[in-house]
Formats: sequence, C-alpha cells, structure tokens
Amino acid sequence: MTDTNNPLGSISQQTFMEEYWQKKPLLVRQAFSNFKSPISADELAGLACEDEVNSRIVMEKDGEHPWFPIFGPMNDETYSSMPESHWTLVVNDLEKYLPELSWIIDRFRFIPEWRLDDLMISYAADQGSVGPHIDLYDVFILQGQGQRRWQINTRPVANGNQVKDTPLRIQKEFQAEEEWIVEPGDMLYMPPGVSHHGVSLGESLSFSIGFRATSHADLVNEFISHITQNLSPQLTYRDPDQRIQQHPNEIRQDALERVTEIFKQYLKPDHPELQRWFGCYMSDTKASVSTEPEEGINSIEELKELTSAGTLSRHPASRFAFAQNKDNTLLFIDGEDYEVNPDFAKALCKQRQIDLDELTAIADKDELQLMVDLYNDGKIYFECD
Repeated sequence: MTDTNNPLGSISQQTFMEEYWQKKPLLVRQAFSNFKSPISADELAGLACEDEVNSRIVMEKDGEHPWFPIFGPMNDETYSSMPESHWTLVVNDLEKYLPELSWIIDRFRFIPEWRLDDLMISYAADQGSVGPHIDLYDVFILQGQGQRRWQINTRPVANGNQVKDTPLRIQKEFQAEEEWIVEPGDMLYMPPGVSHHGVSLGESLSFSIGFRATSHADLVNEFISHITQNLSPQLTYRDPDQRIQQHPNEIRQDALERVTEIFKQYLKPDHPELQRWFGCYMSDTKASVSTEPEEGINSIEELKELTSAGTLSRHPASRFAFAQNKDNTLLFIDGEDYEVNPDFAKALCKQRQIDLDELTAIADKDELQLMVDLYNDGKIYFECD
C-alpha cells in the first residue's frame, strides 16, 4: 500500500537515503498527488513587498545586465516595470511567515529536522529562470502550478564557467545530460554540486524545500569562538622546556608540537562543550520573524484552556532539536538549551502538533513553565479548529 505522506512515491525513504541522498538526482512523478498550490502568484508578490521578507527578482533580459537581480522589498512600481517574460520572483522562509504551509516541509521528516533550512517559493513568468547553476545544499523542488522544463548535468563545473557582473552563481556554458518537463505535484531532488536549469513554460510556481549546508569554515570558526569566549587570559603559550637554538629566528618543530597540544585540548571529538554548542548552533534560526501572541498567558492551566478549542503546534519559524546523554537530555530551541527529561523532549519534538495532555502528564514544574514561556515567546502557537 502506498504511503500518501511519503513524497518519494514508490521509493522507500530508507532506499532514498542509501542510494540518492547527496549522491544523485531523482525525479518523482506525482510526489504530491493532485497538488494544488496553497498560495497564488499574487499572494507571493504581496509578501515580497513586506520589509522583513527575504525576496529577489532575477531578470534574464531587459535588466542593467544579463541575469540582473533586484532585491526586495518590492512594490507596485517594481512589478509594473517587469517585462512579459524571462524573469523570476523568489521568496525565502515562507513556512516561517505562513505556518499553514508547514505541512509541506513536514513530509520530509525522514531527514533530521534540524538539517532543514527553509521553504522557498518562486513565481516565474513565461521563460522565467534563475539560470543554470549549482547549489551547495540539498533541495527538493516541487512543481506547484504550471509547467517547467528541468535540465541537469552531473559533471564537475570548471572554476571559470561563471557569468560575470552578477552575484548569482550562473554558468556561462551548460549542456544538459537529462531533461524533463514537470507538472504540478512532480518533484525533483537535487543533491549538492549538480548543475540544474529550470525554465518556465508559461507562468508557473515552484516550491523548494532546502536543507542547510554549513561550511567547514563556519563550523570551525563558530566552535572556536564558543569555547574560547570564557578562557582565562592566564592560559598562554608556554615553553619551559625551551633550549638554546643555533638560529634564534627559526620556528622549530618542538614549537609547532606545543601549539598542536594546545589545539588538541579544544578540538578533540569528546570536548564537553561540543554537543551543547552544536545543538545551539544548528537550532539557531536565521530568520527574524515576530511570532509572539497578542495576549500572553501565566499558567499551564490557561494554555490547556486555549487548546481545548484548537490545536497547539511548534511554530515553523523556530527550530527544535534534542540530544540524549547518560545523565541528562538537552533540548535546543532557537539557539538556547534546556535540560529536560528525555520523554518530555521526545514528546515535544515528535510531531509539529503538540499533545499537551501527554506532555503535562510527564512534565515537571520547570518543564510546565517552559511550555508557558514557549507560548509567550511564540515558539509554540495556537490555531483554532
């Protein structure tokens, strides 16, 4: 029997992770069967006019130069100046601004949720495109409305093969190895580093579910910054075993070995701060979205009363994760960590919708107060049924 919540069609999630994830592209016909776009092109255009929303237009032609970008916020004048074809509007973080769209990203929870970046939606005029390019992250591209022609090339891209005078990573030369025309509900998975080029056949909307690709440079820099912020200034390079050198200006191997020993203290795999730092770092959301409720609450009883008439959910603008240890469990929410019991962490994170009765049955006093605080901060929210 086919799992209607599995966006991979006849391919099992386990098979996908073993054979496709970060290895090779995959086209899934009717991954979202009978899909109807929950947002219109006009609604997307309106969102792009808001100051806090991350948006851009890519003009292949008729701009100051080929592939000219226009960064939001947009306005009526922006749209009225657009040509009839060859341009695309892109809006990021849609699930954070429109939590009712979170059901789309929730279909991909077979991948660790803390790896998720955002839901991006693009509107393309006829022949609209963002050009042939590669991404450094994993992305599932769901066709929402209209048709697009997708072409891919899996060969490595030469360093010089990039269009100049644009901040976009668009390739000057691109030759397709495979090509498909996708309809609403069809989905293309694209691993990092695979060249792809989508061109709209008429007007169209597409939904991109992207996963974070944190660079080694960022990981190392952020971890070192974290573990060194409270180090005593009395911890300095020392060499009590130093001997007289023939050449005073020579940096000898024994000096490098002392430095290596210093680094080993902090960059070892069992560093006591590694788990806490990584959980806070990966749960720290990049989008600043205001989600606080109009009225706060003071007790868990008030929260129960609210949810008696609706549903309590984790807000998609927030990131939740947890890590279990022998002696404790750390719950990470938007870059902060909380020590909780493991059953509480699992119950809070297992689905986007929260079973408050289940949570309150296992929560202690501090965890009950945490639920109240999370509601007041907008990290969990209430929806009327």
